[in-house]
Amino acid sequence: MKAEIRIVFLAAAWILGMGANLASAIPVANKQGDYPVPPARQRGNRQVNWLVVDSDSKGLNCRMAQRFRSISVDGLDAPAELFERNKHNVSQWPVVTVFRRGQRLEAVTGNNANQIMISDNQGQPWLPISTDKGNCFVRANSRFIKPIRENPTTLKPLE
Repeated sequence: MKAEIRIVFLAAAWILGMGANLASAIPVANKQGDYPVPPARQRGNRQVNWLVVDSDSKGLNCRMAQRFRSISVDGLDAPAELFERNKHNVSQWPVVTVFRRGQRLEAVTGNNANQIMISDNQGQPWLPISTDKGNCFVRANSRFIKPIRENPTTLKPLE
């Protein structure tokens, strides 16, 4: 009986350990440097903390269409139209704020531990960022941002 309990305990510990490792995995960019837009309603793979690595001395633009400025990207009032893939020309939306190289960003994520991203009319991914001026989008590409390793439970940066 003790041996069976020990085996169950070890199996449970291994499974929980694997879950922690999966939860702490950070996003990986594809060959083009893009952080891929996750499938709709995918749960458990969110990355909150990002670092600006853009080498442009003018900084990294964060954009938002005027018609979406009053909504919270993860809120109940967020229109489905905003999340339609390959619809928006995000690179032409007005700049609402600029981030400098080395600045830390906080991505907007969903309540079900899902990563929120949209793809523009060219299929390029954009990540929503929380700012004191509301939400806006930055290009989700390794030339501009990189994920910061974070605690999977608290989501606090580890770096």
